Amino acid sequence: MNLKIIIIVTLLLNVAKLDCSAFELEKGTYPVGFSSYKVYDHSRKYALGQDSISRPLLIHLWYPSRENRNSVALDYKHYIDLIAQRENYGISGTDIDNNSYNYVKAYSDFAKNNFDLDTGITTRQILASPVSARSGLPLQINDPVFPLLIYAPSNGKASVQNHMICEYLASHGFMILSVASAGPNSINREPMQESTIAQVMDMEYILDYALDSLHVQYTSLGLFGFSTGGNAIALFQMRNKQVSAVLSLDGSQEYSHYLGLFKMEDFDLEKMDVPYLSMVNSHEDFSIYPFFNSISSTEKNILRMPYLNHFGFVSNWRFFESCSSGSDLSNMSISYDYLCACALGYFNKYLKPDVFPSDEPLCCDHENEFIQALDQNNISISKFCNFFLEHDTDAAVSYLNEEKSVFYEQENEINILAKMFQDNYIDLSIKLFQFNIENHPNSWHTYYLLGLAYKNNDMPSSAKSALLKAQELNPENTEITKLLIQ
Repeated sequence: MNLKIIIIVTLLLNVAKLDCSAFELEKGTYPVGFSSYKVYDHSRKYALGQDSISRPLLIHLWYPSRENRNSVALDYKHYIDLIAQRENYGISGTDIDNNSYNYVKAYSDFAKNNFDLDTGITTRQILASPVSARSGLPLQINDPVFPLLIYAPSNGKASVQNHMICEYLASHGFMILSVASAGPNSINREPMQESTIAQVMDMEYILDYALDSLHVQYTSLGLFGFSTGGNAIALFQMRNKQVSAVLSLDGSQEYSHYLGLFKMEDFDLEKMDVPYLSMVNSHEDFSIYPFFNSISSTEKNILRMPYLNHFGFVSNWRFFESCSSGSDLSNMSISYDYLCACALGYFNKYLKPDVFPSDEPLCCDHENEFIQALDQNNISISKFCNFFLEHDTDAAVSYLNEEKSVFYEQENEINILAKMFQDNYIDLSIKLFQFNIENHPNSWHTYYLLGLAYKNNDMPSSAKSALLKAQELNPENTEITKLLIQ
C-alpha cells in the first residue's frame, strides 16, 4: 500500500479537526482493470418493450492487476455507453452514442443548476475525459490475495454511478463486482419488496458467475450499496453468511423503506451480526435510523456527511469537477474523497485483518468538517417501531402509553417516526403526533406536523384546526401561514 495514503488515512482516523488542504486522496499502487460481461439469467423472464427475454445482467468488474502492459486506457464514455446496453445487448452504436450524450448532458446540467458545479467544458469533453481503469489488464484469478466487494446501485441505476470509489478501492487491492439495479420483471422498480429481492438475486447470480465462469478467487467478501441498494445489501448479508462487512451509503434501509424491508421473508435483524458502517446525508433529525438501532451487530458506526445531500453519494459530480481545469474543489467533491478514504479504511480493517490491526479505530471515531460521527441511541424508539410492524396500531398505542415515561423525553424522535409512517400507516402517524401533543401541549412544531399530515391525506378541516393552533403558538412562522392559505 502506498505510504502516503497510509499517512493520510491515519490522519483521518486520529485527528479531530482536519484542514482539508492537508488531505489528498491518492490512488493505490495497483493498476486498475475493468471488464464487463453480457450474460443472461435464463431462470427469470424480463420485459423488454413488447418482448419477453431471459433476464439480462451486464456485469461490471473492477480489479487490481500487477502489470500495465498491453492494456488500453478507458474514457468516461466507455462507462456511460454501458448504460444503454444494460437491457439490450444488440443496441446500435448510434443509439448508444445518443444515449450517452443525453445522459451526461442531463447530469452536468443538473450539477450546474442544483450544486453550482460548472466544469467549464462541454458534454463531449466530459465523455472523452480519462478514467483510472484500463481494459486488457490480466486478472490474477489463481492468486486469491484480494478481498471481493459487491456494489449495489440505487433505484434502477447502473453500476457506473459510483465508478470512482470502485476504481479507488481496486487500486488498493480490492475486486469490485456489480450489476445494474432492476425490478423483478423489467427496469421498473415497483413494488419495493419484489424489487429488493430481485436485486439480491442478481447479486447472488453474478457472484456465482464470477466464481464458476470467471474462476475468481477471493479472501473475504464485503458489501456496499447506495440508496435502495442499501436494502439489497442488508438482505443479501442476511441470506449469505460469508459476508464479513457491510457499508451503507445513505441506504434506504435507514429510512421509510425499512417498513417494507422488515416484513420480507428473509429479513432477520439477529442475522445482521457483522460489522456495519452507515454514512448518512446532511439532514439532521431526518431519521431514527431504525436499521442501525435494531441490528444485532456489536460493531456498528454511523457517520453524517454535512456537505452531501442524498444525491451526493455518487461519483458523477466529483468526476465532473475532475474534468475541469480549475484547481479548487467544492465541499461536495472533498466530501466524496473523504467518503472513499473512509470506505478504504473500513474495508481494510475488516477484510484485511492480516495486514491492518484489528484494534485500529475507524474514521468515525473522530470528527472533522466533512465527516461527523453520530452518537445514535434510538434503541427504544426503534423497538417501538418494530413492535408495531409485528402487531397493529391498537397494540402499538397501548405500548406507547404503557411506556409513557420512556417516550415523554423523545418528542423529536416520535415526530420523526410519525413522518416515516405517514405514507403507509397514516392512522398510527396521527396517533403518534397526538401522543406528543398530549404530553407537550405547547409544541407548535408537533401541531404543524399534524396539520401537514392531515393536509397530505385530504383531511382539510382537521388540518386547518391543527395549523391554527400551531399559528397561535408560533404566530411569526411563515410556513404555517403558507399551509393555512393552501
